[in-house]
Amino acid sequence: MIQKILLPIDDSEHSEKAILYATDLAKLTRATVIVMHAFHIPVFRRRGTAAVEDFKISLQEEAKELVAEVAAQLQNEGLIASALVVEGAASEAILQAVETDQPDLIVIGSRGGGGLPGLHLGSVAERVVRRAAVPVLVVKIKSKGY
Repeated sequence: MIQKILLPIDDSEHSEKAILYATDLAKLTRATVIVMHAFHIPVFRRRGTAAVEDFKISLQEEAKELVAEVAAQLQNEGLIASALVVEGAASEAILQAVETDQPDLIVIGSRGGGGLPGLHLGSVAERVVRRAAVPVLVVKIKSKGY
């Protein structure tokens, strides 16, 4: 039985489809939803620490706004939803959230905002499918009914 769904998102159209699926699935199963976003700070050469810290704060604030907005959207649909922002590589952060939060299912878009055109499955979704200890529902952008 599905009681908790982990919904990793970014600001891509693929994530929008995953949000729709997770919403409907949570309504059917009365599952709680953890809306998560992982942000990664690239390594900067020749940049001062203050610039890197400002960039990190900016990314973190954008991520918090994104997950809070989606969590509020789910709550407006009558669901129990929480927001989670993690610093780190997306696939590793998702797998860590599986260990920490113990969801019954991951619902993820087939590709993120940085995916290469023509690929059917993005690198994050692929790594999660291969390594997750729980079932993963990968939502394609052209999904029937959505």
